[in-house]
Amino acid sequence: MTAAPKLVRIETQDLTHAKHGQPNRPIRGNTTYQTLESFSAQHGQLSSGVWEATAGVFRSHCAGYVEFCHILEGSCRIVDLDGTTHLFGAGDSFVLPEGFAGHWEVDERVKKVFFIAQTQR
Repeated sequence: MTAAPKLVRIETQDLTHAKHGQPNRPIRGNTTYQTLESFSAQHGQLSSGVWEATAGVFRSHCAGYVEFCHILEGSCRIVDLDGTTHLFGAGDSFVLPEGFAGHWEVDERVKKVFFIAQTQR
């Protein structure tokens, strides 16, 4: 008999076990980030957790995935390729659709909960 799936709590405060990194496509600043994955399923096709970044500007390109974001702390601007600027702060949610391209602008710090669904293998 297969055990029933269990609820997964996403820890948003204790990031001591988070993976650290830097954006692959920096534009300006010395951004660092940390990612704590809380959930993974469908052989890595679905994942969720917390991501936090320091100040800087870096490119974003959602090639092969869709991402839902909910800002917990701080604020950021996401700028589309056409120059449209979207301001997000604590409590705001948004979706980056597959194929989205633009860049993030973080003045101080931003923390979000994310849910990513891979669209390609």
